[in-house]
This record gives sequence, structure tokens and C-alpha cells, in this order.
Amino acid sequence: MIDLNEFQRFGKKKEVIPNNKKEVWCYTRVSSKDQENNFSLGNQKLTAEKFASENMYVLSRTFGGTYESGKDDISRKEFMNLLEEVKKSKNKPFAILVFKMNRFSRSGGKSIAIVNEIIDRYGVHLIEVKSGISTETPKGRNELNRRLLAAEEENINKLEVSVPGMKSFLKAGNWLGKAPMGYDHYGQKVSDHTRWSNIQKIELNDTGKKLRQAWHWKLEGTADVDIVKRLNSLGVKMSAQKLSDMWRNPFYCGLMSNKLLDGNVIQGNHEPLISPEIFLKVNQINVKRVQGYQVEKQCPNRPLLGDLLCYRCGRKLTGYYVKKKGIYYYKCQKCPGVAITTTTKSQPQCKIGAHELFIELLKSYELKPELVKPFKLQIQKIMDLTSHSQKSNESLYKKKMTELENERDVLEERFAFGKINEEIFRKFQSKIEVEISKLREKDGGARIEISDLQKHLDKTIHFTQNISKYWVSGNLDIKKRIQRLVFPGGFYIDPVNRQYLTDKVNSLFRLIVVLPRSSEGGKKKFPAENSEESDSVPGAGIEPARTCIHWFLRPTRLPIPPSGLKTLPSGEGFGVGCWGDKFTNFF
Repeated sequence: MIDLNEFQRFGKKKEVIPNNKKEVWCYTRVSSKDQENNFSLGNQKLTAEKFASENMYVLSRTFGGTYESGKDDISRKEFMNLLEEVKKSKNKPFAILVFKMNRFSRSGGKSIAIVNEIIDRYGVHLIEVKSGISTETPKGRNELNRRLLAAEEENINKLEVSVPGMKSFLKAGNWLGKAPMGYDHYGQKVSDHTRWSNIQKIELNDTGKKLRQAWHWKLEGTADVDIVKRLNSLGVKMSAQKLSDMWRNPFYCGLMSNKLLDGNVIQGNHEPLISPEIFLKVNQINVKRVQGYQVEKQCPNRPLLGDLLCYRCGRKLTGYYVKKKGIYYYKCQKCPGVAITTTTKSQPQCKIGAHELFIELLKSYELKPELVKPFKLQIQKIMDLTSHSQKSNESLYKKKMTELENERDVLEERFAFGKINEEIFRKFQSKIEVEISKLREKDGGARIEISDLQKHLDKTIHFTQNISKYWVSGNLDIKKRIQRLVFPGGFYIDPVNRQYLTDKVNSLFRLIVVLPRSSEGGKKKFPAENSEESDSVPGAGIEPARTCIHWFLRPTRLPIPPSGLKTLPSGEGFGVGCWGDKFTNFF
């Protein structure tokens, strides 16, 4: 007979994902804005809190609290925020409480896949508060999956009844949803009870009369930027985006369009703001203005977009491509004359382009060979200070954690011996558990470990000595990361004088510029402070940089090593940065 005890160590056990058995989160949702004020959200949260208290759970976080349609999970901001927190949280909850499964989702099979992932991969369960069913058991998990499918079926049945009715309602000339700006909406489904009416009425208001003037200004050739200013001066809060949407909305000329009408436009029952002729003329103006060039938000030929600012008004420059000339441009939509080609054209008489100017700007911030030694020494000193500070913080964390755990033990002991009643016990137990959870989360995010400092420092110096070459050889993503690493606040362009002006420069690269000046004169002291302001680059008058600052080194991938540069091991590169007293991963 074989002694099986000798083989027990070879046995396989089910992997148990550690989590806090006492901590739970909560998710609440309603499906429309009209339901947001009908106490449903508050009732869902109160029910979850009561359930947590009765079952000895600590409800530490609540998500949702707004209206989001349950049929599409990806478009729900609060729902996706919940899932993201589950994935990245170091101290994961035991479960997520939901009032009913149809509050969690109505997407059927997709939602079941989400539930399976957070259970199997992250060890977080789902509990339906109304029934008390949990996914902790296979039977409970199966039942809640079945209820998610039922929620989807319920949604489909509702649509089969409601969609034909909504189509008929629209074809009769009525409007679905809130009326556009400039109109008052009267009907049965309105949030303002003073506008309740048996039949729908959409009437022009005072704001609409002011908006009518905007259409005439547009026909006179007034720019959208100036129209927005005029409307704001009349008390009509309007953004450029809203104005652009208004030009394209046929509702204002008495017509209606809706996805339920399958691309058709019908006559509405409401009073038109302008005539159909004016509507078409305005849209013809907009069509003409975009002819001749092509606008692209993400274009490899214009990497400075999003960071390049107008030196006059401070707005971000836009980009366009003139097909006839084959030239890319950066341009300010507001200020006349603020435009510059992306690169120097082939003709000798043409001025230097924005990209060549930017390369020269980056070169002015590259670390010179003679400054490598003092630069390394300064970084080493700061890292020593950081390490000492981190050890002090860890000591304080351990002391505070021990105090809280002792308080919890004393509380449990007093309850066990009947010295305090259950209500007081639950109240203070919940408070202590929340404090412990917060302390763990805070400590987990604050710890930074840097090993093999010398190796990382060498890579960092290599990067800072060749940053312009990395920018030239990098793809669009690498270029943008470098731009925002060196100039976090963006950079201004003066196309007349062909000069860049910088408002904020990353303190690391500011230090590189300051080091040569601080070394002049032999025994001058190292600069002690930094105003975070600078003059035009590389002009004089740059304020000295702070020395008491934390530096953060972390590896990053630079997929395409610049030509002429030494290839780093495994394609690695290094970004270094400082930002006040906070550590930041710039790559």
C-alpha cells in the first residue's frame, strides 16, 4: 500500500486571489436624466449601505450615481471607471454591490464576459442586493448570469414596442428629447413642471431671437470667433463648437432629422428660426471655406499640433495641407499673419520651417559632455535624499498601521466581552477599516523603488545628450512625448522673427541650460530656486532651477533608435523628469 502522505506536496490547489473579505464597493445607475431626480439613485445607495451593515461588510467606495444607458457598456463613463479601478487597485474589494442586475448592465453576453473577467482574473465578486445572491457560489454565479441575459431580453422587448411609437411620433412632426437652444419645450415629459402640457409645443424664446441675428452675421461674412463674442456680450453663452453644430442643424429652419427616420428629413411642427434659403446659404459658406486644403488632427507631417501656440492670443495652432503647393502649414485661426510652413521649402529664398526651428531649440537643451560629471553628482545626491525620505515615510506608515490595527483589536475584544453593543461596534469598526484601506492605498501609490541607479543614469544621460536626434527619428507618438516632456506647457511661435518662446520648461532641461552659467566665475553657488518662468529661448534671463527636487528615472521603450546613435540594450531608452515634488513617469 502506497503512503499518500508522502505525495501531498505534489498536489495542486486552486489558486486563491487575495482580497479584503470585509470591503465592498457599490455601483448605482439610472437609464435616463429624467430618472436622476426621482430618488432612485439615492434608494439604490441606501439599500446597499444597509445590506453592507447587516452582513458585516465595509462599504468603502461608490461608483455611478448618474444616468447611463445600460445597453452599451463601453460608452458608460462611470461604469468603465469602476472596471478600471477594479483592475488597477492594489487592495481589491471582496465584491461589488448592485441593487439589481439590470442596473449593472443590459448588454447580455457582453456583460457576462465582464463579470467572468472580474471574478476569475481579479477575484472580485458581484452581489445583487435586492435578492442577496452572490457569484461566490457556482449556483449564484449562474443565476446572476441568467438575470443579465433577462435584462437584455427585457430591453429588446421594450424597444420592439417603443421604437415604432417613437417613429410615428417623429413622422407627425414632433420632437424627441430636449429642444435645441433658443426654444422652450412644453409637453408631458418635461423636467420643469411649469411647462407641462397635454400636447407638445416647442416655442421660440428670447435666446432664439438673438440666435437669429447670428445667422445674418454669418451671411455678412463675420467669423465664427467674432460671432461667439457678440452672442456672449448679448448674454447668450455659446462656444465655437456649439455654434458650428447650430449651422448644421436643420431644426432651425423648421425641419427635423433623427436616426429613427433612416436618413430622411421631415417638416416639424415648431416655428422656424430662419428660412430654408438662409440655412442653405450659410452651409454653402462653410463648404467653400474648407476647399483647397485638408485638415487632419493626427498627422505625422505636423507633429507639433496640440503643443504649438500662437504668440499673440495663446490659442493652439491648427494645421492644413495645400494640395496645389504640396506644403503643410501651421496656422492660428484667429490672428492674421500667424502662419508658418512645417519645413523649409526647396527654394533658397524661403525662410526656415517650424520643424527645423524646433530641432535647434531641442539642441539648446542637450547636455554637453563637460557637464556630465557634475550632473551625475547632483542626481546622486538628490536620489540619496529621496531614499532617506522614503524610509522615513515607511516608518510613519508602519507606526500608523499598527495603531489602527491595535484599535481594531481592542474594539473587537470589547464587543466580544459585551462591553459595547453591536450598533456602536459596527459604527467604529467600519470607520477603522476605511482608514486602514485608505492608508494602504496611499502607501502603495507613494512607494518608489529604483535599483541599479548607475545603469539607469547612464541611459538617461545618453538620452539628454541626443534628444534632438531622438525627436527626428521617432514616430508621431515619440515626437509628441518628447515635446511634452521638455515643454509641458507647450511652446509659442513667432513666425515673423522665426523664434520659439517658452512659458514652462521641464526643470531637468532647465538645469542643463543653467549649469554652464552657474559654473562661470569659478566658485559661484549652485542655483537654489526656480520661478518656472523663462524668456524667449535661448535668450538670456532664464531663472535658476531648484536643487531640492525629486528626480524620477524609469525605463521606457524607444522603438526606433536614432541613426548614428549607440543602440541601447533591448531597445530601451530613458526619460528623466521632475515636476515640483512629485514623481512623474514622462514616458
